[in-house]
Amino acid sequence: MFRAITIAVLAVALLGTGIFAYQEHQEKEALAISHENNYQRAFHQLSYHMDQLEDELGASLATNGSSHFTGSLAEVWRISSLAHNEMGELPLGMIPVNETGEYLANVAEFTYETAIRDRNDEPLTDEEYEKLEHFYEQAGEMKHDLRTVQAQALSNDIRWSDVEDDLINEREPAEGTMVHSLKTIDNKAKGFSENNWNDDSQFEKDVNKRLVKTLKGKQEVSEEDAKDRARAFLGLPENTDANVEPLGEGVPYEGYQITIEDPDGERNYMLDMTKKGGLPLWMMQSRTITEPKISLNEASEIAKEFLEDNGIENVQLVDGKQYDTMGVFEFVPVADDVRLYPDGLLLEVALDDGDVIGFKGSNYFANHRERHDLSPDLTLEEALDEIHPNVQSREEHLAVIENQSGEEVLVYEIYGTMNNDTYRVYINANNGFEEDVKRMQAAEPVYDVDVM
Repeated sequence: MFRAITIAVLAVALLGTGIFAYQEHQEKEALAISHENNYQRAFHQLSYHMDQLEDELGASLATNGSSHFTGSLAEVWRISSLAHNEMGELPLGMIPVNETGEYLANVAEFTYETAIRDRNDEPLTDEEYEKLEHFYEQAGEMKHDLRTVQAQALSNDIRWSDVEDDLINEREPAEGTMVHSLKTIDNKAKGFSENNWNDDSQFEKDVNKRLVKTLKGKQEVSEEDAKDRARAFLGLPENTDANVEPLGEGVPYEGYQITIEDPDGERNYMLDMTKKGGLPLWMMQSRTITEPKISLNEASEIAKEFLEDNGIENVQLVDGKQYDTMGVFEFVPVADDVRLYPDGLLLEVALDDGDVIGFKGSNYFANHRERHDLSPDLTLEEALDEIHPNVQSREEHLAVIENQSGEEVLVYEIYGTMNNDTYRVYINANNGFEEDVKRMQAAEPVYDVDVM
């Protein structure tokens, strides 16, 4: 009898130990997935902001208005700050990429000092204009190299956590690895002087403030409801496993970070959702993307259908480009034939099977509302007189944008060409002021993962 009791007690203890070990393993696995997703998001955003940096530097070269030139330089400063911050979120502290950081700092300092001075008394010199052109060319090279690293990671199914492990254990990076590629990028950025760094993420803060106002009064959703909403948003079966964690610090609203493993076990989703209202702000799918099988146009239709399936209608595609094996698309809502850019959405579609692998909707949920008084005071002909004489107009629209002061203004959006570049020029539809200039990216090349 005593022996039987002893065996039973030991069996229960062993079972308890096994359950505890299993739970601990599950918690560690969930933490590892969250860790990896944070790295993936930071690198994804870094690549995106390097794209923006090249575009905004190019736009500053094409601007005609002195006031907008100041705003364009300030935007370069903001974007370079964000890119620098995202570098700090990757396990790059153990990689000697100081030159890349110094390049971003050099761009930030030059644009900041140029933007704040009175150029009526101190106009831009020929040497400074050439320096701006050099920054523009360098940004293009770095963007290309980062996209190559991104393609390399997708092609070889490389995890940032594995990169981090190699660095911690001081394994020498072989040629062609991500660490080696990042060092190659850093070598290209040499030759820039050391500068002080200034952090500025006011734009993101403003969006978050508006989002807080939007969420006011909305009903909170539970963790289980958040899982259901995430699965429905992604079009996944109701029984798909999902893990929920608090969104974390740094944002002025409560939310959830939801990680979902696809039923086939080959792709993971990460989605940020607000606790109030259950709004999906950001999503990314992490998986290997194979050779493209669908066109960019087909992918854009898939992206639009995805929005409509999730209740986001009356939108117009305003930009689409291909990065290796994925298409990136910008949509804006349209009201009374006026494009509403503050409400814009970004989507990414895999070109192998048409999966939506990226979504950014924070601007839409923060800003989308009914606008009034969308009638211009100026005619289109009057607006065209205000653009740079070397920019040839090809297409025109009415639109609402946010100016450099964060105020919404009605503008004529003019698509124009100069040299080999295409620009979107925004002329205030009421007073003719040049509010903004954006360089549009040309078709992206296929990034060869073996070139670095």
